[in-house]
Amino acid sequence: MSSEHAEDLAHPVDWVLEGFSKADEFLRTRHAISREQILRLREVIEPDADDPWMLHCYAVPLEVWPAVDAILRCGPPDPELDYATAAYAAE
Repeated sequence: MSSEHAEDLAHPVDWVLEGFSKADEFLRTRHAISREQILRLREVIEPDADDPWMLHCYAVPLEVWPAVDAILRCGPPDPELDYATAAYAAE
């Protein structure tokens, strides 16, 4: 699979940055991630070797947040939330 073209994926995918609270299941946020942004995020949040398109969930540590914000323009993190990337089948 080419690591340069998302068209190589067998099925269309929507990527998101999800914020979630372990204390309150209803406290959640979601920020869309484009193909171009996922390419850049792979340099900040290293995916598993067998997952070049970050189809698995990956935790987003707060220490990399400045780089994540520079790529996604998502603003500051909510201190009550944990964050992870996620991929879903596109509708």
